[in-house]
Amino acid sequence: MVIDREGATSAIILRIKGGEPVEFPAEFIKDMGESAALTVMHHKDRVVKIFPVSSEDIYLLRIEISDLSRNFLKQLNFAFNEARLSDIIFTTGVCLRGEKCYYECYFVPDQLEKSLDELKNSLEKIHGVSKVVLRRVE
Repeated sequence: MVIDREGATSAIILRIKGGEPVEFPAEFIKDMGESAALTVMHHKDRVVKIFPVSSEDIYLLRIEISDLSRNFLKQLNFAFNEARLSDIIFTTGVCLRGEKCYYECYFVPDQLEKSLDELKNSLEKIHGVSKVVLRRVE
């Protein structure tokens, strides 16, 4: 297989079969430059994104909120700044029609100046937050 490296992107077709491993060409693995990757599926769009990572110690932060408002984002930014959470691998915010709104992100916790419990507690205090999930990605 020849991978086109001329432009800004490269592309391949991966064969996907349930229960079987997906194989990447050696050139892609080499170009990624890391031995692990965070793989995220965005349910709404059915898009899968792959992020090369240097650490497999990655956490998901999922916040269920009543409204994905500018005020919520300001308070979220304040909580992140307090904890020194700035290096986020992936983030998204989505409101599902007639259902709930979510803010989600993935990050490596060793950058935090607060404990994971302290971060979670500060996020639970934000107006409109109904649930905070903070767990290691397996």
